[in-house]
Amino acid sequence: MNMYFNSSNLLHSVLLIVSSFVVYVQSDVPRPRGVSLSKASLYSPTKDFTCFDGTVTIPFSYVNDDYCDCFDGSDEPGTAACLNGVFHCTNAGHRAQNIPSSRVNDGVCDCCDGTDEYAAPNICVNTCEELGKEARAEAQRLTELHKAGSHLRQELIEKGNKKRSEMAEQLTQLEKDKADAEKIKAEKESLKNEIESKENDALKVYREVEEIERQKKAEEEKEISRKESLEQFERFDSNNDGLLTSDEISTANVFDKNKDGQVDEEEIKYFFGDSESVDKDSFVTTTWPLLKPLLMMEQGMFTPMQDEEESDPDPDEETNQDVDNEDPGSEDDTADSDLRVDDTEEHEIEADTPNKYDEETQKLIEEATEARRQFSDAERTVREIDSNIRNIQQNLEKDYGLQQEFATLDGQCFEYEDKEYVYKLCMFQKVTQKSKNSGSEIGLGNWGEWAGDNNNKYSVMKYTNGIACWNGPNRLTVVNVQCGLDTKLLSVTEPYRCEYKIDLSTPAACDESNTAQQQSAHDEL
Repeated sequence: MNMYFNSSNLLHSVLLIVSSFVVYVQSDVPRPRGVSLSKASLYSPTKDFTCFDGTVTIPFSYVNDDYCDCFDGSDEPGTAACLNGVFHCTNAGHRAQNIPSSRVNDGVCDCCDGTDEYAAPNICVNTCEELGKEARAEAQRLTELHKAGSHLRQELIEKGNKKRSEMAEQLTQLEKDKADAEKIKAEKESLKNEIESKENDALKVYREVEEIERQKKAEEEKEISRKESLEQFERFDSNNDGLLTSDEISTANVFDKNKDGQVDEEEIKYFFGDSESVDKDSFVTTTWPLLKPLLMMEQGMFTPMQDEEESDPDPDEETNQDVDNEDPGSEDDTADSDLRVDDTEEHEIEADTPNKYDEETQKLIEEATEARRQFSDAERTVREIDSNIRNIQQNLEKDYGLQQEFATLDGQCFEYEDKEYVYKLCMFQKVTQKSKNSGSEIGLGNWGEWAGDNNNKYSVMKYTNGIACWNGPNRLTVVNVQCGLDTKLLSVTEPYRCEYKIDLSTPAACDESNTAQQQSAHDEL
């Protein structure tokens, strides 16, 4: 690194000092080549130069000496010595421009005034006046467009503020409605509970009778099943000794589960467990529930009792065989659950069943059914009001611009068609894509945030978390918003995989103050 000025390059350094300075026509302030007027004071030839990052101080003769002394490249604004240096194009007659200093003297005219190619000044033609004229014409067009659109924008602002005011009023009213609706809901619930209590007392007698009948039927079915199982036990107990052995079942085809022509040890264990034989009680409770399905598949092996049962099968028949092994209270619990008086569907069935109850009980059931319906309606009303309150609160929290200029666009959808797809942008909601040939809509993003730069936050909308691409990220869409007399989509592109760009014009973006700020940001004297 060149840290000191030495005599061996004295002449060279003097020549560099002279050649590195340019006196620009629009200013009499001398400054090194490639330095903007705003930074000229940082390059004083009367004192040593300190790198912008403050890490190194070097003799001023080292500035633009085609050797990179500063880590930030600030000592070589007019040469290509530093990869991270910046060269300033004055571009008199047009906008000033900063380019990487690595482009200096590379044979390509990056500055419209050609100052970046000073080593071969004849290869570049100064086009700044022509470009400046075109730029000024475009600026004038934009100014006129923004002026014409600003009147439409003002209308949107007035409508947006009116909409916001109306939403605030709706929210206040909905909160009052919710308080009233919750009061009605509480009243309906209290009435429902009171009538259901009376209904429950009235149905208690009927439930007890039904439970007795149910238990009686279950006992009858249990007895029938036991009788059937004992008949089958006696059928297979060939020696009538009260025990069914493996030898006795090995000759019965029904025990041959896999139908391979023999009853093997695995099949015997399936029916007998670890025992070598079973008695009648074990057969009834354990073996018979396993055997019965196989027996029913054997054609011509049904008793008259079985034939009768087959014509009117009971889906609960198998489970009834295990009643002896169950908790005595389990059936009662099931029956009670089937007759819960707070079960809305059951009450409705009871209310629609004629002649099942006495007149007074039937009247109570109808009153309770109506009370439940009214409570359900009141509950639904509260939910709907809550939903409306949430929607309005979300809209009031949305950023519709500094003056609510975008508020009336919320929910409005605009389409754009190309050769293959139809794109739809629903403002502040979502972006979708649909093939013209077939298929459903694909989400390209949901409303996220404003993402413009500091000069104009409201120049870019970002829609994120769309449908994931195949083996890729979730789709997202960036919407560039610009001034226009109509709100419409101008173009849709996919510059990167799964990332879409939409150009949108709207009067809401016709802010004359932003136009002036953008123009001044590009101009540097």
